[in-house]
Amino acid sequence: MKRLAIYPQLRLRLAEGEQSLERLVALLESVESHGNLQAASQQLGLSYRGAWGHLKDAEHAFGVPLLETARGRGAQLTEFSRRLIWGEKRLLARLGPLLETMASELQHELDEAVADLSPQLRVFASHGMAVAALAEFAARTEVPLDISYRGSMEAVAALARGECEMASFHMPLGEFAKPVLAHYASLIRGKSYMLADVASRSLGLIVARGNPHGIRSFNDLPGSALRFANRERGSGTRIIFDLLLAKTGHGPASIHGVETVELTHAAVAAYIASGKADAGLGIEASAAQFDLDFLPILTERYSLIFPADAMDNPSVAALLAIMQSAAYQKAVAAIPGYSCSDTGKVTLLADLFPELAV
Repeated sequence: MKRLAIYPQLRLRLAEGEQSLERLVALLESVESHGNLQAASQQLGLSYRGAWGHLKDAEHAFGVPLLETARGRGAQLTEFSRRLIWGEKRLLARLGPLLETMASELQHELDEAVADLSPQLRVFASHGMAVAALAEFAARTEVPLDISYRGSMEAVAALARGECEMASFHMPLGEFAKPVLAHYASLIRGKSYMLADVASRSLGLIVARGNPHGIRSFNDLPGSALRFANRERGSGTRIIFDLLLAKTGHGPASIHGVETVELTHAAVAAYIASGKADAGLGIEASAAQFDLDFLPILTERYSLIFPADAMDNPSVAALLAIMQSAAYQKAVAAIPGYSCSDTGKVTLLADLFPELAV
């Protein structure tokens, strides 16, 4: 199955034209990993002379040094180089899901243009590693999946309006379950919906490696000078943030950086890893992705919600079969902070939440 993909790319604009920075950033990352240019160039399949020349050309273009070298110490990145690397990482984390959504929308338009009438299973979902893996499995097995990444409330609202066949629906276990459910109640009450478990995942505070500020819990944030990276309004994580904050008795103004908004867990982690913030609420998998520390707060159940009559849809059945497969469950279990104990389980929504039946 051929599908479009869009990738963000850093480019340097010069008088003589634009240059891609993809190879330069890869070389700098390799130098940081190996500690010397020789090993870095070998890893990337470049000659030492070619790598050295590329760095010198880039230094000339930027007007600043990119490496610090000293006898016996190999090569180290300058502060400029480190900021360039982390700038690209933030770019990828921030724009990746958005561009995937745009590629999916464009693919749909192109399919219409060539009269490709094969039905697409439209899924609106908040971004997460298990659902991203599900999209990859669907592509491999040619399940016609059209996934669009949206905030949790937006996804469920779109399902209620009939704009998609499935939507993400994640609920915390424990004390916050009922207040979170109340946010969705008006959209799903009295309707015959099914829930398919994707995974359970650990949600908590993401902090810098080594937890240099000694953060112990969410209660340490209000009234402190700690810089916070938040999620957008309407996201499931933002709803939980608001509940955690209300529990402390403080208002939003007590959190420094409360309106610093990132659209994914990975973007929050990248923002913290680059030194732009001290803490953020996110999943353990994103903390591990950027080698950060994680302070667990609760477990969240991530599911897909869909109308009960869609059980007869062949694409829905195929997607559920993927979720119930040993291969997919193994992939979910390998993600830090994720559990596949109920992955693929399908339940009538009203059986789980009787209060939504009427």
